[in-house]
Amino acid sequence: MNRIPMLRQEEHTELYLFAEAIKDRRYFRKIPMNLLLEMLRLSQLVMLSQDEQLVHEGDKDPPEMYILLHGSLMVTSQGEFISRLESPGDVVGEQAILSPEARTMTVTAEVDSRVLAFPNDVFRVAEEMSHIPAIYLSFASILAEKLRITEAQAKLRRNARPQGNATPPCIAIVDIDSRERRVIRGTLSTLWKEMKIVEYASPKEFIETPAERRFDLIILDPLYDHDYHDEQELLEALGESVGLHNCPVFAVSEWCNDESNREKLAQMGVGDFLGRPYSTFDLRHKLSAFKVAYYRQRELEQVEHAADTDRLTNLANRRRMDEFLDALVTLYPEERQPFSLIITDVDNFKHYNDTHGHQMGDVVLASIAAILKRSVRRGDLAARFGGEEFVVLLPKCDKPAALKIAEKLRQAVEEEEIPYQEQQPLGNLTATFGVATYPFDAENVDMLLKRADECLYQGKEAGRNVVIGAEMLQSTAA
Repeated sequence: MNRIPMLRQEEHTELYLFAEAIKDRRYFRKIPMNLLLEMLRLSQLVMLSQDEQLVHEGDKDPPEMYILLHGSLMVTSQGEFISRLESPGDVVGEQAILSPEARTMTVTAEVDSRVLAFPNDVFRVAEEMSHIPAIYLSFASILAEKLRITEAQAKLRRNARPQGNATPPCIAIVDIDSRERRVIRGTLSTLWKEMKIVEYASPKEFIETPAERRFDLIILDPLYDHDYHDEQELLEALGESVGLHNCPVFAVSEWCNDESNREKLAQMGVGDFLGRPYSTFDLRHKLSAFKVAYYRQRELEQVEHAADTDRLTNLANRRRMDEFLDALVTLYPEERQPFSLIITDVDNFKHYNDTHGHQMGDVVLASIAAILKRSVRRGDLAARFGGEEFVVLLPKCDKPAALKIAEKLRQAVEEEEIPYQEQQPLGNLTATFGVATYPFDAENVDMLLKRADECLYQGKEAGRNVVIGAEMLQSTAA
């Protein structure tokens, strides 16, 4: 492993090239260029060959923090895949600086790679120092940004999970061996009577079945399926499919007896393994642990859901909406996935309230909320914005797709059977929709809401019961 101290490269253009390569990345955007250069001068340039280990779990060497410049690094712990660093500016090892104990992870170069290494001692602040070193300020900025991104990712994942107790847990069993499926099904049935089981006779069948139901656990045997060209193609297809469900994945297979195979499965999202042949006790023990974890998670989610939910409509409240919007904006710079916002307002709602009373008005709001909840995609967020206004947030959704979803919602409201709707000024109870997309229509959250609200207002002026998009608004203004 070749190391070059960057302190000796003060006049070297390579130092500036490294700074330029990472200064616009998510952890370094808020660090001024002069501080970033000071920080990088305290590092060592490390050259890694493919499969070379940068960190080995259990080592007691002095801890370091690493910034990736080029290549790809895989992070594992106790044989399980944790994360992958593949973009310039990705950071790993910052926790070791805070807790300099034995290493709890292994970091391996997947291809020839280059990183900048920062030894623990450069982050120390002596008691007699009257100022804080630039690298310490930079380190604090990196930690704060990493925490912010981690929280944003957790909020989006949480929203993708179903809320409430109405739906029983659903478990998928993917195995080409019918006898093994029967054994697993029988064990589950004795442990977890309230759950549902869906069986797939091959990985291919699971991969090609649309994700119409959301699984809470996937149990699979990833044995080679001859419908795929090779093992890697099968694992990639399986990884994409299980990723849609955002749930624990448990591999039960002879394939798991090989450590290298377990590493491959960990990379595609498998969290636990059981090799064949196995004892009945081991299978029951693993499945019992999943059951306990499932209900603990559900209890936690129910508490969080109650705190973030509007009582009348059972939609997200304003606080949760604001947090979700902030999470989407936080993650956009790296993911480069646009998201859209739909704002809707019940047409002539004051007339309905004045005519039929606030109690019936609440019935209308609950009806509209139910339409929004059942009509949006998994992972979208429907929220009560205030009064008779609602907002729908659509992650990874561009303008054309958002307009289609808004039109679907408009039609659903128009077709809904609502008491006394025929007495409304339009002869029916309807809603108007405004649509805006980040970052194309706005550079921040406040402007995005403003643009969507402007579209909503124009829709009201145009006669109500319409969908107006921000691009349409721009062309009209022109």
